[in-house]
Amino acid sequence: MPRDSDLPAPSAQTVDRRLTPGLIAVLAMLTAFTPMSIDMYLPAFPTIRGDFQASASQIQLSLSAFMLAFGFGQIFYGPLGDYFGRKPVLIAGVVLYIGSSALCALADNANQLVALRIVQGLSAGAAPVMARTMVRDLAERDRAAQVMSILMASVSMAPMLAPLIGSVVMDLFGWRAIFLTLALFGALALIAASLKLEETLRPELRGPLNLGGILKRFGELLSTRTYMGYALTTGFLFGAMFSFISVSSFVLIEIYKLGPTTYALVFGASVLAMTIAATINSRITRRIGADVALRRACWLPAIAGVLLIIYGVIESRTGALGWVPIPLLSMCMISGMAFVAPNATACALQRYPHMAGAAASLLGVVQFGCGSLFGALVGLLMNGSVLPMTVFMGLGGLLCFAAHRLLVRA
Repeated sequence: MPRDSDLPAPSAQTVDRRLTPGLIAVLAMLTAFTPMSIDMYLPAFPTIRGDFQASASQIQLSLSAFMLAFGFGQIFYGPLGDYFGRKPVLIAGVVLYIGSSALCALADNANQLVALRIVQGLSAGAAPVMARTMVRDLAERDRAAQVMSILMASVSMAPMLAPLIGSVVMDLFGWRAIFLTLALFGALALIAASLKLEETLRPELRGPLNLGGILKRFGELLSTRTYMGYALTTGFLFGAMFSFISVSSFVLIEIYKLGPTTYALVFGASVLAMTIAATINSRITRRIGADVALRRACWLPAIAGVLLIIYGVIESRTGALGWVPIPLLSMCMISGMAFVAPNATACALQRYPHMAGAAASLLGVVQFGCGSLFGALVGLLMNGSVLPMTVFMGLGGLLCFAAHRLLVRA
C-alpha cells in the first residue's frame, strides 16, 4: 500500500488554481447539509410534539436518529469515494437526500418521522465527507486547514440562519414546509455540484472495494494513536455542541419561556461567534501552523466547560442566575469548534492521501458518533432543569482538551 512519502503531492500552483472561490463556495454549500438538516426544524419541536401528541423525548429522538445515521453512515462514503471517485458518490447521496427530505414532510406520526430522519441522515453524509476529501485531494495540511476554516466560516451562517428560516417557514406554511425547504436546498446543491465540481481523485490513489481491503484501512486508522487523538479531540467537542443543539429549545422555550424567534436569535449568537472565530482561524493557521493553533485552541472549550458545569449546578439548585449565562457560555464553547475542528481535521487527514476518503469517513463517524451519544444521553436525562445540558456541554469541552493532550504527539 503506498504511503504519502511515496506519492506525489499536488503542487502549490495546482492547488491555488483548482481551489477557486467558486469551488470553495460549492463545497461550503455541500458542507451545509448537516447544520441545515439539524437546525432548521429546532424551533418547530414543540409544535411537532403537539401535532403528533408525542413526548419531548420522542421528538428529540428524531434529532438523535438523524445524527446517529449521519455519523455512522459516513463510514460507507469514504471507501466508495476512494473507488468510484468523489463526484459520483456525492451526486448519488444528494439525490437520496432530496427524496428523503420530501418524505419527512409527509410523516403521519413521530415514529414515521424518526424512521425517515434516519434515511435523511444516511443520505446527508455523502456531501460533507466528499467535500472534506476533495479539500484533502487538492491541498496539504496548513492550506487545507485554512480552506476548511473558510468553509466553516461560510457554513456557520447556516445554523444561525436556519432556525430563523425555519421559524418563518413554519409561521407561514406549517412545520412540514420546513422539510420541503430542505429538499429544495438539496436540489440547488445538486445543480451547483453537477455544473461546478470536477473529479479530484488521482488515478494512482484509487482504493479497493473489497471488504478485506476496506477493513485493513480502517484498522490502520483506528490503531494510530495520533489520528485517533485528532478525531477524539474534535469528536468530544461535537458532543458538547450537540448537547446544546439537542435540548436548548426545550430549555430556553419551555423552562425559561422564551419565544421561538428569541430562541433563534440566542442560538444564532453562538453561531455568529463561531463564524468570527473561523474567520480568525483561517488567517492565523497559515502563520503559526495547524498543530500550534490547535494546541492553543483546546484551552477555550476546557475553560468554558468548567464554567458551564459550575453555572449548571448553581442555577439548578437556586434558580438565581437565570438564562442569560447560557448564550454567553455557549458562545465560548461553540466558537472553540471553529478553532479546533478545521485544524484537527487537516492534521488528521494529512498522512493519508492514499485513503483520504476512508480517513475522512472515519473522522466523521467519530465526530457524529460522539455528538449522537451526548445528544441522546442529555435528552434522556432532561429533568426540567438546565443541569443535564450544562454538564454534558462541560464534559465535552474537558474531554476535548484531555484527548488532545493525552493522544496527540506534538
